[in-house]
Amino acid sequence: MMQVNSVDSHQLPQQRIENSCKSFFKRYFNTKSLITAILFSAPLYLSSFGENFFLQLIISIISIVAIYSFLNIKQSYFQTGFFIGIFWFWWVGLSFRYYDLTWMIPIIILGLGIGYGLIFWGIDKIFNIFKFKILNFEISKILWGVFLIFGFDYLRPFTFDWLKPEVLLANSFFTPYKTTLGLIVLSAFFFKAKRPGFILLLLIALILPKPSLTLPPLKIKLVTTYVPQDKKWLPSYIPKEIKDNFKYINDAIKEHYDVVVLPESAFPLFLNTNEKLMQKLINLSQKITIITGALHLKNQKYYNSTYVFENKKVTILDKHVLVPFGEYIPLPFFQEEINKIFFRGASDYKTSSHFGIFTIKKIKFINAICYEATIEDLYKLNPKYIIALSNDAWFMPSIQPVLQKLLIKTYAYKFKKVVFHSINGYQSYVVK
Repeated sequence: MMQVNSVDSHQLPQQRIENSCKSFFKRYFNTKSLITAILFSAPLYLSSFGENFFLQLIISIISIVAIYSFLNIKQSYFQTGFFIGIFWFWWVGLSFRYYDLTWMIPIIILGLGIGYGLIFWGIDKIFNIFKFKILNFEISKILWGVFLIFGFDYLRPFTFDWLKPEVLLANSFFTPYKTTLGLIVLSAFFFKAKRPGFILLLLIALILPKPSLTLPPLKIKLVTTYVPQDKKWLPSYIPKEIKDNFKYINDAIKEHYDVVVLPESAFPLFLNTNEKLMQKLINLSQKITIITGALHLKNQKYYNSTYVFENKKVTILDKHVLVPFGEYIPLPFFQEEINKIFFRGASDYKTSSHFGIFTIKKIKFINAICYEATIEDLYKLNPKYIIALSNDAWFMPSIQPVLQKLLIKTYAYKFKKVVFHSINGYQSYVVK
């Protein structure tokens, strides 16, 4: 008997620790929230493996299950938002490596999680005010469904609005329309209520056609480069970049292309102040239209710009929408102080007053530089063709270019645009 009591007294502290841990995780860690966040993020990661029938099938199924889980599984929406924020945007802090601020990356990741967690928590608290049912449907869940379709368009912390549920469908058998998303949301409620109509709703969503788009009557060469970000702006490395750029242009001429498109900042310098390079590009523009990214110095102000060289004429289109915290500080206070302390003045770019539109052989194109290619207002402009330039090396390796592509595809389908995207750090592509 004494021996048994001795064993029990030895195990008691261990049992207390185990019980405390179980109590903590039960109270503060909801595995259903984690599962929902994983499902809600899986299409992004699966899309990084490319586009084929099998992947589209898996992504289609996961997207339906993710929406059902988000709306019908009892969970902590703070934790769901926390994990979604991290799974979708953990890469945001990677650019800080190039400002000698690597130590901030885990802080930024944690901040993103907490930020989105608090947003989801606040929305859920508001919706839970309506604690009643209509036709056996919880009003709070119906409101979440409506928010899933429309509300995320207005969710823009620090002007950053890349959290779009339609993106889940961009690489699936479904077309990433609001209508499609609405039908899937409605089918989730029907399935929860055990009503057979959910299958019909999914079938209707499945047959909504993708837009029929035609390419312009131009042979366009999209250049892909893989210049590491830590080398891109080194004075010793810039001559190699310039040499490579002219090789890309001359190869395009030999291959009889009408247009050659180089990525954002392909010339990592103030191109308009370099008369020798400008003249060389102007001369080549008699053989081919050249579109390239470079910096632009105007009235002692810095611009991130697109240069268009055609028939010895030059058009410079300055960026209209800057990257929050990368090219400007989206805060109403301490902008200069934050810029100097954390970014050494690198965020001090100026902007054009509007999006740029230019013509190639009388065909109109919309100009988009990196972040601008994911801005919905740009797609509302009249020209149906967009030429986008990006430097995604800032965030490699990560899912950032995949998420960017899915957002571009979502907007391109919605507004019936063809997008030509030339990239540094990721394979260039056409969305049509």
